Amino acid sequence: MANPITARLQAARRRFEMIGAWLDNPKVDMNTRRWLSGAAIVGLVSILFREPILTLIAICIALVALGTRLWWEYCFAGLTYARTMSATRAFYGDDVDIDLRVTNAKPLPITRLEVADNVTANVRIVNRTLERTDQPFTRVLRSLFSAGMYERVQYRYRVTCRERGWHHFGPAMLTATDPLGLVTRRETMSIIDGFLVYPRVVPITELIVPARQPFGDFTPQQSLIEDPMRMAGVREYVPGESPKRIHWRATARTGTLQTRVYEPSASPVAAIFLDTITFSHLWEGQNSALLELAVTTAASLASQLVEGRHQVGLYANAPIPRRARSIRIPPGRRPGQLTRILEDLAMLVPAFGERIERMVVEELARLPWGSTVVIITCRVTEGMQRSLIRLGRNSGTKRFVIVAIGDHPVLVPELRRRIPVYHLGADESWDSIQHMTLTRQR
Repeated sequence: MANPITARLQAARRRFEMIGAWLDNPKVDMNTRRWLSGAAIVGLVSILFREPILTLIAICIALVALGTRLWWEYCFAGLTYARTMSATRAFYGDDVDIDLRVTNAKPLPITRLEVADNVTANVRIVNRTLERTDQPFTRVLRSLFSAGMYERVQYRYRVTCRERGWHHFGPAMLTATDPLGLVTRRETMSIIDGFLVYPRVVPITELIVPARQPFGDFTPQQSLIEDPMRMAGVREYVPGESPKRIHWRATARTGTLQTRVYEPSASPVAAIFLDTITFSHLWEGQNSALLELAVTTAASLASQLVEGRHQVGLYANAPIPRRARSIRIPPGRRPGQLTRILEDLAMLVPAFGERIERMVVEELARLPWGSTVVIITCRVTEGMQRSLIRLGRNSGTKRFVIVAIGDHPVLVPELRRRIPVYHLGADESWDSIQHMTLTRQR
C-alpha cells in the first residue's frame, strides 16, 4: 500500500501542475498570475498540513484573482465618454458650458474612473485649476466619476472666454480602478472637441475710411469702382481695354468686338493689412500685448467697415496652423465675409513672416480701383514710410491709411502730406479697452 503522505503529495503536485498550465496562458495578465500563484502555494500548504482554514483562504485568494481578472477584461465594455459644448463659436467675454458625460451600459459598476483631459493653455474653467504638463501650451483637466450599473454621470464646467483662438479638449486618458483598488486599466480616447473664440471687437470713435469718398477728400464726377458681378450691358471695344472685359457672345453676334459694361458699385473697398511683427529684429521676439491690441484693432475696424457697407478684405503676415502661411482674404461683401475675417484673426499665431510692405506690393495690383489700404502696424519704420510713399505715387486712385500701434511714430514730412496716420497708444490694454479713439498724427 502506498504511503498516504506520498499520495497526498502526488495529488497536490498534479493540481499544482494544472494551475501552472493555466497560468502559462498568455491571456492571463501578470497581476492575476501573482494572485493565483499565491493561492496555489497556500492551497499546497493546506493539503500538506490538512488545514481547512488555509484551504478556505486559498479559495478566497483565487476568487479575488479571478474577479479582478474579469473586471479588468470587461471594465471598459459598454463604457463611453463624450463631451458636449454649448457653442462652437464665441466672442471674448462669453461663457461656454462644457458637459463631460460617462455612460456605463453594462451590469458591472465602475466605482472609480479618472478622466484626464488634455486642454489648450488658453482654457479658463470657473473654480477649477488646471494641472501643468511637460507639453508646451497644454494643461490637464482631471475629473473623477463613479458609474453604477446602466448609469449615466454628467459633469458641467463653465469656460470663460478670455483669449482668442481654438479651445481644444482632448485626447483624454481614462483610468479605471477595481473596487478593491488592486487592478488599474487605462484607455486613451483620441476624440478632440473644441470651440473658437473670436478676437475682441470694440467700437471705434474715429471714421478713418470715408464711406462715400473712397478716393480721398474729393468726390469724383463718375464712380470708377465697378461691380464685376453686376453687368449693365455691352458696348464697342476701345483699344487699350483689358481683354478680360470682352463679351465674346456679343462679339460673335454683332461681328465686332464688344466689351462688358458693369454697374458702378455702391460699396467702397477697404483692404486691411495687419502687421504682426512687433519688433524690427527676430532676436527681440514678440510683444504679445501689442500684437493682441493690433488684432483687436483689425477686428474692430473690419466690423465697423462691414456695418458701413464697405467691401472689406484682410491680409496678415502671420500663419494659421496647419492651413496657411499668411492670411489673404480678398475684399467682398458676400454673406459670411466678416465671420471669415474674424475666424482667421482668431486663429493666427505670431511669427516673424515677410514684411507687411512687401505684402502690400504683392496684393496692390489685385485690389479694385479706388480701394483704401489700411495698414495696422506696431513699427512705422523709415523704410516702410519710403516704400508707402512710392506706392502712393504710383497707385493711381488707391488711398493709404496707417494705424500705428504703440509708440508715437517719427514721420517723414512727405508721408505727413500724402498719407493719413492714426495712432493708438500702448497704454490701452486690449482686454479692458471699451472703445478705440484713433488720434490723427499731424
